[in-house]
Amino acid sequence: MPTLTSGGIGSGIDVAGLVNSLINAERAPTEGRLAVKEAGLQARLSGFGLIKGALDKLQSAVTTLGASDLLSTNKASSGDDKLFTASADGTAVAGAYSVEITTLAAAQKLASGAFAASTTVVGTGSLTLALAGKTATLTIDDSNKSLAGIRDAINAARTEDGTPLGITATLVTSTGGVEPAGTYLVLTSSTTGASNTITVTQAGGDGGLAALQYETGGLANGLTEKQAAADSVVKVDGFTYTSASNTVSGVLAGVTLNLKATTTAPVTLTVTSDVSGVQPKLQAVVDAYNALVDVLKQQGGYNSAVKSGGPLLGDSVLRNVSGQLRLALTGRAEIETGAPALARDIGIGIDASGKLKLDAATLKTQLAQDRTAVEGVLGGDTGLIKRLSNVLEGYLGSTGVLKARTDSIGRQLVDITDQRGALSLRLEALEKRYLAQFNALDGLLSKIQATGSFLSQQLANLPGAFSGDKR
Repeated sequence: MPTLTSGGIGSGIDVAGLVNSLINAERAPTEGRLAVKEAGLQARLSGFGLIKGALDKLQSAVTTLGASDLLSTNKASSGDDKLFTASADGTAVAGAYSVEITTLAAAQKLASGAFAASTTVVGTGSLTLALAGKTATLTIDDSNKSLAGIRDAINAARTEDGTPLGITATLVTSTGGVEPAGTYLVLTSSTTGASNTITVTQAGGDGGLAALQYETGGLANGLTEKQAAADSVVKVDGFTYTSASNTVSGVLAGVTLNLKATTTAPVTLTVTSDVSGVQPKLQAVVDAYNALVDVLKQQGGYNSAVKSGGPLLGDSVLRNVSGQLRLALTGRAEIETGAPALARDIGIGIDASGKLKLDAATLKTQLAQDRTAVEGVLGGDTGLIKRLSNVLEGYLGSTGVLKARTDSIGRQLVDITDQRGALSLRLEALEKRYLAQFNALDGLLSKIQATGSFLSQQLANLPGAFSGDKR
């Protein structure tokens, strides 16, 4: 607020100091009241923020616990990971299975005859390569007619839709042995499977590209098959399954086999239920709930030692959230008679302090005996997860209780700011009025003092007037 000053020139009165004292005296009660109210509201807002943070963590833990595959997860293990590995999803059926791998899937590999060097000219014209229903036609001219140039052209080949053809070309140099010395062009399919064979045809040009043509069973092939395209063949419990890949997912429902080598004897595949993730996720819910209990006590409890309560002492929100969560934890799931239906039946209990405890031994026993029963307690429309989620959404949702409370506090804080603004305007006007009044008084007193001095002088000059040097 701008301050007007005046020195009390005429009378010597400290007008500015007097007005400032009066304004401060006027401001102090209202400002003090607003400051106390603001501090209380900020403390409440902070308290609700801490509660919201604790509820968010609990909601996150409950959501993770409610993952759809938590209690339907299976795991698969191989009797020899060097021969194959395995994985299983929730549809797999637990059991032991005999696996035999007769053949591994392979990608076709073709090789040219020996050329003197990578710079050797092969020829010109066009090469059309085909693999798995996709084709690409390459133009071979003076710019790329060498062995290395053709290799690069094949590696850069794209189909009509712009995707790579899937044939890799490399140059391999031999110093001689069973095969003649020289540099060879080797083509390898990126796709395994007996039906995924490479075809190379040539046309036009000088005819030199005939050295690179290949068709399955062709009589004029320039390339030689070094490795045949092959399917994998695997037997599970004596039933044969053929696949174009070494990742086999169709032979046993819910199970994927990753084949690595052929077997000489049957290898056991074991599928079991995997509930190892249940306990840590349940413990996370327990820990998050207990952390919330601590926050609620800090913000809404009373400390008898220091004789002070939390900023939210007596607030109904704290009582309600605590009570509703406790009801959700102790509620009964609607499942078949005789099966576990309460959280305590699977090892989740509440101690005297209101905190949760997880009995790992009880949970482990229930999971081993009947994981479907555990799923009934936790899942479904009447299970623990749903009950907790409903309560938490009522407080954390966009129209939840906490948002309504914090919005209300926010409006009150804005109102305090508005009141401070109004107070400043009122005091500014009052200061101007006080200054005008005291400056007028100062002027009047100055005139009175001047008149008094004049009268004193006139009286002193009158005949017979008292003088200090006369007796």
